[in-house]
Amino acid sequence: MTNKYREYFDIDEQYFPQINDSSIKAAKPDFWMRTYPHQTFIDLLDNVERVLARQEKRSVWIEGAYGTGKSQCAYTLKKILEVPEDDLRAYWNRYDEPLKKKSDLLEKLIGHKKKGIVTAHRYASGSIGSPRDLFLAVQETIRSALIEQKLYAGENTLKESVIAWIDEPAQKRFIDELLQKPEWSALFSQSNAEEVLNALRRGSEVKQLMDNLFRLADKEGITALNIDSDRLLTWLTDIIDQNNVKIVFIWDEFSDYFKNNRESLSEFQKLVELVNLKPFYFIVVTHESGQLFTSADTTWTKVRDRFIPIQIALPDNIAFDLIGHAFNVKQAAKSDWEIWADDLNNRVNSSRTAVMNATKITNPQVMKDIMPLHPMAALLLKNIASSFKSNQRSMFDFIKSSNTDDVKAFQWFIENTGPLDEHPLLTVDMLWNFFYEKGRDNLTANIRLILDTFPQQQNLRDDEKAVLKAILIMQAIDQRLGGTIDLFKATEQNLSYVFEGISSGLDVSCKNIAKQLVTKGILVSNPISGGRHVFATAVLAGDQVKIDGYKKDIRNSTTSKLVTEGGLSTVLSLSPALRLRFESEPNTGKITPVTTADFTRTINMLAVKPTGWDFYAVIAFAKDDVESASFRKTIKAAVADKQYENIVFIDALSTPLRIPVKVGHLSGQSRPPVKIAGGVARG
Repeated sequence: MTNKYREYFDIDEQYFPQINDSSIKAAKPDFWMRTYPHQTFIDLLDNVERVLARQEKRSVWIEGAYGTGKSQCAYTLKKILEVPEDDLRAYWNRYDEPLKKKSDLLEKLIGHKKKGIVTAHRYASGSIGSPRDLFLAVQETIRSALIEQKLYAGENTLKESVIAWIDEPAQKRFIDELLQKPEWSALFSQSNAEEVLNALRRGSEVKQLMDNLFRLADKEGITALNIDSDRLLTWLTDIIDQNNVKIVFIWDEFSDYFKNNRESLSEFQKLVELVNLKPFYFIVVTHESGQLFTSADTTWTKVRDRFIPIQIALPDNIAFDLIGHAFNVKQAAKSDWEIWADDLNNRVNSSRTAVMNATKITNPQVMKDIMPLHPMAALLLKNIASSFKSNQRSMFDFIKSSNTDDVKAFQWFIENTGPLDEHPLLTVDMLWNFFYEKGRDNLTANIRLILDTFPQQQNLRDDEKAVLKAILIMQAIDQRLGGTIDLFKATEQNLSYVFEGISSGLDVSCKNIAKQLVTKGILVSNPISGGRHVFATAVLAGDQVKIDGYKKDIRNSTTSKLVTEGGLSTVLSLSPALRLRFESEPNTGKITPVTTADFTRTINMLAVKPTGWDFYAVIAFAKDDVESASFRKTIKAAVADKQYENIVFIDALSTPLRIPVKVGHLSGQSRPPVKIAGGVARG
């Protein structure tokens, strides 16, 4: 035997790092029963029961940071509302401790289920770019759920109404003629109306074909194919009344819808307002909603008021439980693993006690079950997902990522390490590869600024690298969490906790190594409360005054000044042909930049200029989200104004300039995403 950890346990196959369409299909039918009913999940169930009882005529908004398990909670809610009564009672009995005082909630939910509930679930909204896309997606998802339950699915679905209209002989001939036009023959893969009908009837995923039909209808003036909220609301009312059911429609990962449709929320608002008249509950699942819109956006405020907000949080003790449950000890190795787990656990007495106190974990078995994951690494792992702009680097991903993924995460560790090694525990510094080297691009800018210190260092010993990585991770997460967890402050005491149990000598030498890094000028030692000192990166400490000064200058600067000093007129890389057409100054590649202060004056000047072989374009920038929201409305009005039809408007407002995250840069991104609006220039 090589005596590696992989010989003692495997990772549970049903331990899914993310809940999405693929993992749902791969999961066992009772997978949902693994969801531990922590307090925020119980709050969700309480509020859903209240809206089902019509005590509040609102829907529910589930939100939370990355890695908190909100998708798992949403999916479990769906299952609770649709599984047989015996399965629901079995779930309640499985978690007797947290649910024993909620028997009344159980009976109320069972009562609602007996009266009839149809649940529908959809994942991801990035492809929904218009209200029409939204209406079609809502109807198709709910219709599938109705058909699955053998219920009345309505006679006037959006797709079915299109089929019915085209299927009339006169309309068939009309569509046949239109499809012969070069414009439509190039767009459609179908060559006649019969082929269109066959594709609509045969395919379950017909979004592209429907989009093409709507585009044709708009251009050719076919009003019969227009899809609007009124038609969808009529259909929803019909199926609710005819089936005598409540409809709970859960849409997970709905954040992108709001990002892509900021200017058309009124149609979404009409849809969710149906709850005032009928039991239609549109439950959305997003990341923290405060990041989606600004408080100055009045439409957003109205939409938000239609929902009961539920914040999902993953308690520390539950996170540790989930980690332990992911490790499946092999039957033949159980007795041996008990001995090794006890030995590893006994090596970390001080750090284990500190972490248990911080997390309010009272059962020592919970800590033993996470071996060989060091207690301090586990605590940081639970909190580290908040540092990322996506859900690709959560605690669950770290545990589940396979050794074939070319990342040094947990499964790499158990393949290459065993209990007899000098470094037998997965310590904080060993999170570096997964979260920085492989995940750097998705780190938030302030975290990346700290961690970027490491690759700047030269000629460090391995033990110095390990200590420096640990300190930088601790500093980054401590800053991200606003100093709320004292164990994340890189003090001498906490550093000794981080490397406790490492027989290679780091458990003893880590504090002296940190002091040596201070002597080398790589770290500084700053005084904090209680007569303690905290280690921090010297580069950031030395630049902080300068950075704060830049931030102040940015806040006090006009948007026009920021655009000019940042050279943003050349932010778009134009091909030689486009430069000839659109650049505002010959051989510069510049496009005329505009801000709220000079927008009207600039486009008025361009509107009266003669058009020749060159076209006119402006690229719009905003300083912050509030300015962006109001500026975009001004641009839309200009686009609709015929006097500006020869101007192409380029919207770069999705990434406001904000304040710099690096000295010398105006934002954390090298260039803002843009979208084009306006008339095509004539020349």
